[in-house]
Amino acid sequence: MNDEFDLLIGVTAIENNLILVTDNVKHFTGLEGIKIENWYTRV
Repeated sequence: MNDEFDLLIGVTAIENNLILVTDNVKHFTGLEGIKIENWYTRV
């Protein structure tokens, strides 16, 4: 986890059973139960 704001965003998504859409997937992989989608495709 990189900072407190990422932690707050991540646990809010988990608690509300939401899918977190982000390009910073590595910032959230340490959270158990989080659902992540990356809609950004790098060229």
